[in-house]
Amino acid sequence: MKNRSATLVMIAGAFAYLVAVTNRSSMGIASLAATERFDVTAAALSTLAVVQLIAYAVMQIPVGILLDRFGAKKLLISGAVLMSIGQLIVAFSESITPAVIGRLLVGAGDAFVFISMIRLVNGWYVGKQATRMQGLLTNVGQLGQAVSAIPFAFVLVHLGWNLSFMWLAVITLILVFVSFALVVDDREGSHAGARPETLRHAFKLLGENIRHPGVRLAFWTHFCLQSAPSVFLLLWGYPFLVQGQGISPANASLLLSLFTVIGFFVSPQIAKFAHSHPHRRSNLVYLFISLIALAWGLIVAMPGRAPFWMIILLVVVLAASGPASMIAFDYSKSFVDKNRLGTANGFINVGGFSATFIMMFFAGMILDVYKSYQASIGNQVSLYSLEGFRWAMSVEFVALAIGITFFSIERRKTRKKKEEEQGIILRPLHVVARERLYAKRPK
Repeated sequence: MKNRSATLVMIAGAFAYLVAVTNRSSMGIASLAATERFDVTAAALSTLAVVQLIAYAVMQIPVGILLDRFGAKKLLISGAVLMSIGQLIVAFSESITPAVIGRLLVGAGDAFVFISMIRLVNGWYVGKQATRMQGLLTNVGQLGQAVSAIPFAFVLVHLGWNLSFMWLAVITLILVFVSFALVVDDREGSHAGARPETLRHAFKLLGENIRHPGVRLAFWTHFCLQSAPSVFLLLWGYPFLVQGQGISPANASLLLSLFTVIGFFVSPQIAKFAHSHPHRRSNLVYLFISLIALAWGLIVAMPGRAPFWMIILLVVVLAASGPASMIAFDYSKSFVDKNRLGTANGFINVGGFSATFIMMFFAGMILDVYKSYQASIGNQVSLYSLEGFRWAMSVEFVALAIGITFFSIERRKTRKKKEEEQGIILRPLHVVARERLYAKRPK
């Protein structure tokens, strides 16, 4: 074993993900400032987040192939360099075009980090320990949301656009040195022979992964559960809270930072459930999809501004669905060998982020169309009006409907494959629950 303790490697992995999440979510906090700085429409503003996420999603499969071939350490260093350069470009942008290029680089660099962190966990831990460590590192990484919601927001207000994004670039550059000094890919060392030797071999492994219904099940899990909180955190949540719901900027930042706190409580419970009831993870996915639809449904159905308790409910549900989306990567390690996890997790990660950037873009378009329509009939409304957001955020229901349909299809195929290959027959949950209830009744 190489001379590194698992603790130091995990600290480096957690720091890498924290830095990536801070970079990723910074534009959500800066969205109103960006609107003023660049003087753009909602659809144009959404391109700052959308190109970042498109770059992130497009890079997932290539990065997964590179990860299986070269290991996590080299990819973490490469990702940190790209994100740092991207944030420097954003810092000095006077118009939206160079800022878009900067955010594209941020997204490309971000793509290197998450699946590298997951690969580190599975390189150093197995079984129950791997599930718990994956949840812990994800939670620590999500502190990046709090960093962008509070310290970054403070710097943005008091020191301005240039210095705030330069500050992010410097912190990101530190990750290069941390990764170089602390990261080792595997507890047992590097097994080059177990890695794909050519690109052709790598793409063959990718095809095998995608053909497995369990991997596709994980894709749609991530599609449904990761996209909802990401749309809220990365762009539209802050303007929705401040201008749509009339919440003060300070309280809006506090609400966004709650995502991290809630995640710390929810994530261990989800990891515990996933390990204890591996055949019932899909029921948990259905539960969270239903909760997201309910929480947004209450907000959208309200004729005016929602009461504060309803906003809190929405935040709690979205914050909990983020850790719940990690069930996707618990699925992948159940079906895919460790040395092929890079390409599998890259494909799965595309699910959530493709849904995210599509919803972001269409929400921005709807906000612009609604304002234009109101102007055409003589009503002057703000770009981020409550009614506009009510229509814009309804895109969430379309995404959930698509996601749950394909999730159900792949769930059925996965269960059939388990039955054929392992002889595992899963009875409906309500049948099992009824039998246990009757068994507990006195004779």
